Amino acid sequence: MLTYNTLSKHPAAFKSLTGLKIAEFDELYERFAPAWEQAEAQRLGRPNRQRAIGGGGNYVLNQRSQLLMVMVWLRVYLTTDAMGALFELNKSTISRNLRRVLKVLDEISASTLRWPEPPSKGRTLAEAIHLYPDLLAVVDVTEQVILRPQDPVREHEHYSGKRRLPTAKNGLLVNEVGEIRAITRSFPGRTHDLTLIRKSGLLPQIPQEVLLIGDSAFNGLQNDLPNHRVATAHKAERNRPLTLDHKLANHELSTQRIIVENVIAHLKKFRVLVDRFRHALDSVHSGAFCVVAALVNRRTQLRLNRLAV
Repeated sequence: MLTYNTLSKHPAAFKSLTGLKIAEFDELYERFAPAWEQAEAQRLGRPNRQRAIGGGGNYVLNQRSQLLMVMVWLRVYLTTDAMGALFELNKSTISRNLRRVLKVLDEISASTLRWPEPPSKGRTLAEAIHLYPDLLAVVDVTEQVILRPQDPVREHEHYSGKRRLPTAKNGLLVNEVGEIRAITRSFPGRTHDLTLIRKSGLLPQIPQEVLLIGDSAFNGLQNDLPNHRVATAHKAERNRPLTLDHKLANHELSTQRIIVENVIAHLKKFRVLVDRFRHALDSVHSGAFCVVAALVNRRTQLRLNRLAV
């Protein structure tokens, strides 16, 4: 049986299977444990519960090993049968525990993806820049292939003209140093990138002093943010090719946008966001994207702190 105690004796394998160093995992567990206890108390104390608290079977895996199970699932995205073989559990038990742990991780992860408070008065310029580095925000959308929905209506909604397959889309906002400030829930693949961001509710959260940039898919975004500075790539139209100035401007914009592409590449080191997604979109996919975003964000923040020292 794969457990935290056995895998933690092999640091290289631990990082390969979870995407985290042992110290990073332990830090995550310190935040996870109290949230898990609270969630379990709410679940077991629900008014319509017919069995007394304490009745029924106990978890085979302890809290650390349950968290480990979810991290392995996020990193390598094995089937429930394969996960059951690793952790010596029935696949239905694996599925049930995955959903419970992922829900708690989603809740604690969402609170870490936010815009910082503006620097208070009395700080030096260097302190203010360190505490509030956001000079610009880069918006982008990433999509992932999903299982073909059996319902023709849902299949039509999720069909992506770009991938020629049914997909799910998520949007994100990243600052100039690679910190993720906000993400969206999962949307059907047929949703246009601009429509997705408009429906996500993220636009009102963007501080007015932050410059927002994006590719040509977001042309028209300035109409939604009249009090913000917005820059999007120029797009050639029929009988109206791009001028040299437009091409130079697009090139300059691309040098700024590359940061969000790098962040997406880090997100997709977790196979749950790369392989054909096999689970429910509204609950599982949105939660998995949020958890992975928070993990990548934490690693970025630790790297920036080391550079600042």
